[in-house]
Amino acid sequence: MKKIIAGLALALVTSVSYAKPFQCTGYTDTAAIEPSIIVNAAKAAVAETKAKDRMRKKGIEVAYVKCK
Repeated sequence: MKKIIAGLALALVTSVSYAKPFQCTGYTDTAAIEPSIIVNAAKAAVAETKAKDRMRKKGIEVAYVKCK
């Protein structure tokens, strides 16, 4: 049991250490939606997916999301 907990804790620490903040902006066709949101992720593609999901949960329809 201790090994399982230690393994999970180690996996959590290593995954969080690689995550970095991305500033993401949603777009409808060609117009940018303000305000942009900040998402923590390891890659820009993952950040875009997270940002799109968060915007949809807030009721904002977006065609696509770009993260920097």
